[in-house]
Amino acid sequence: MSSAIKIKSLARPEPDQYPFLQLIPDFLTYLRRSNLTDKTASGFSGPTRHLIIWLSENGIEPAAITNAVVMQFFQHDCNCPRPRGSHHKNHVNQTRTYKSIIFWFVRFLEDTGITQNPMSLDEGLRLKDDFLEHLTVAGYSTGTVGRYNYSSIHFIKWMHRLQIPLIEIDDAVVKDFINHYCICPGFRRIVPVKNSVYIMQIERFVRFLVVRGIIPGTPPLPKEELCEDLVSFRIWLRQHRGITDKSIQRHIKTIAALLPELGSNPDNYNAALIKSVVLDCFENTTCSGAKLLTSSLRMYLRFLVTNDRCPEALIGAVPTIPRWRLSTLPRYILKDDVERVIESCDVTRPKGMRDRAIMLLLARLALRGGDVICLRLDDIDWDNAIIQVSGKTRYSVGLPLPQDVGDAIFSYIEHARPHTDEEKIFLSAHPPFAPFVSSSAISAIVQIALKRAGVDNVNLRGAHLLRHSAATNMLRSGATLEAVGTLLRHQSAETTAIYAKVDIPMLEKVVQPWIGDVKC
Repeated sequence: MSSAIKIKSLARPEPDQYPFLQLIPDFLTYLRRSNLTDKTASGFSGPTRHLIIWLSENGIEPAAITNAVVMQFFQHDCNCPRPRGSHHKNHVNQTRTYKSIIFWFVRFLEDTGITQNPMSLDEGLRLKDDFLEHLTVAGYSTGTVGRYNYSSIHFIKWMHRLQIPLIEIDDAVVKDFINHYCICPGFRRIVPVKNSVYIMQIERFVRFLVVRGIIPGTPPLPKEELCEDLVSFRIWLRQHRGITDKSIQRHIKTIAALLPELGSNPDNYNAALIKSVVLDCFENTTCSGAKLLTSSLRMYLRFLVTNDRCPEALIGAVPTIPRWRLSTLPRYILKDDVERVIESCDVTRPKGMRDRAIMLLLARLALRGGDVICLRLDDIDWDNAIIQVSGKTRYSVGLPLPQDVGDAIFSYIEHARPHTDEEKIFLSAHPPFAPFVSSSAISAIVQIALKRAGVDNVNLRGAHLLRHSAATNMLRSGATLEAVGTLLRHQSAETTAIYAKVDIPMLEKVVQPWIGDVKC
């Protein structure tokens, strides 16, 4: 139906010309039962009368009202007569208050059974209550649950207004909600797309509905599970390479992304194809990303070679990313700065107790961020002061547990760690108290502590900073490279050799004079 339908002008229409005006007294009674005052309810009659007249002039009965009809009403070029002879003003029916009143009337028609809505508001609100109960059980605070309550109700009522059934919720529906201009009754004007927390709350509610089986949302089968070669590749990596599951997953993910270009049949692989695919990928990746890509591809080709699926010479067809040995310096901070960073943690709070224990593990034992997030309660032998660390391999190594580190971990477990069955030692400080997903969380903790301690430098960040600092300060204190390599758990002395370049006092003893003995 066109929004520009011309309506005949009636100077003084009689009430019996619009029989549906009889709904207005019942609507006002409905509003009073909804706890609206008489003064507020009386202001609803004018916009409602306008809608009824427009519906009658266009031959639309209230039972046929949909959201599309309401949107058409808002956009129509008004020439509608009023019962007392004056005409409605176009700018009035564009205000947010005016539109909210119309939606109240549509809700009245639905609640009284005059119109039907495929979206069950009661069912949506019941699921919302289940969601809030789930959050409460998970340990979320009352204030946080209240904010989830507000956003979830908003989403449900928006869907109800647009008559979108629950079963039709998908990414497109969520995106439409995020970008909608809010005229939902009972909600202040808000632009969710500019509020990342609001968006996260809606997405979490949708995931809850998926998990409960209310809406379809089973994630598609991973690409690696669709290819038998990648399934075998995963098994080969685990059995023959001795690397961690995290590294295995990185290789699988990389190869899964390359296979559409390489093809699933290794018999068709040749040097030109491999170079072409790799060079195309280089255009959209960083230098470090390119190194990871070529490393994974070489690993996959070795797997194929061991199974006689391709010639060994193809491994050499993978381009080499230039990398000059010992060309970089490890970033570090001095021992006094390390202690300031550790002491900056507020041990009067659970989060501070956790962060201090993490800092001490990084600074005293030179652990990686990944080592910290993987630590389990059973990895600590309290009687013998030994802590088991796996590192980049699946084989754990026992390290001596210093007194201050052990005290900090014990204090966190005893007084600050949430009561949960989770085996990982370090958990998030806020509900639902889950383990850290990646080492980036540890790097963020270090970066915040550096700023808190006044060690402010854009180049000094990440969990590896304290690892490098531990090695550097040991070397400067007279420790040998072998001792440093043992602490860092390096398998090759060449890997530890990079730290020799940061021992400035030792280098000053062996430096040769400049040609001509010119002092700069």
